[in-house]
Amino acid sequence: MKVNNLFASLQGEGRYMGTPVVFVRLSGCTRACSFCDTKYHKDGTEMSIKELAKKIVALRITTVVFTGGEPLLQLNDIMRLTNRLPTYDFHLETNGDLIKTEKDVDVIFQLFDYVAISPKELRVAKRVTKLFQGFGSNHDIKVVTDLETVGVDMLKYATMVMPLTRYKAKQDLSIKRRVWEYATAKRLRYSARLHVEVFGQKRGV
Repeated sequence: MKVNNLFASLQGEGRYMGTPVVFVRLSGCTRACSFCDTKYHKDGTEMSIKELAKKIVALRITTVVFTGGEPLLQLNDIMRLTNRLPTYDFHLETNGDLIKTEKDVDVIFQLFDYVAISPKELRVAKRVTKLFQGFGSNHDIKVVTDLETVGVDMLKYATMVMPLTRYKAKQDLSIKRRVWEYATAKRLRYSARLHVEVFGQKRGV
């Protein structure tokens, strides 16, 4: 697998905020978003499945989060890794681009205990919403938004909203407040970004 980063931390966003996890950030993506905060995902080191499993076990945390980039680009290797760690819980953070059929969803839920889909385009938000109907509550459609230009057209499909981070303190506080108030009014989950609040743009936390 081509791995950008592997580290133990606390989940900083989404439903499992504050939970100790191992992050496996995989290289490569289906997109090149202008507001991406992990453009460095393009870098990476090739690792064998055996080597990666050994490193995960050494961290002594049994919840593993695959993120990116877009981790589903390396789905076959993820399958091989999860087979080596049958007692672990696996979470997926994906933009949903490669989830196109019910069969895709079936495969995903054979591998992952929780899925956070953060679509970057309206057609993807519509598609994954339809495909995930009837698959229980172990997933979220997390829309990142500033409630002005980014993510606005996808809000009707959100089960969770997360404020866009511009890394400008005054502007970011304004966005957070708007998104908080929107989530309250619409009875949606609100996702902070705890790692950003604590460490800013530092990697591997």
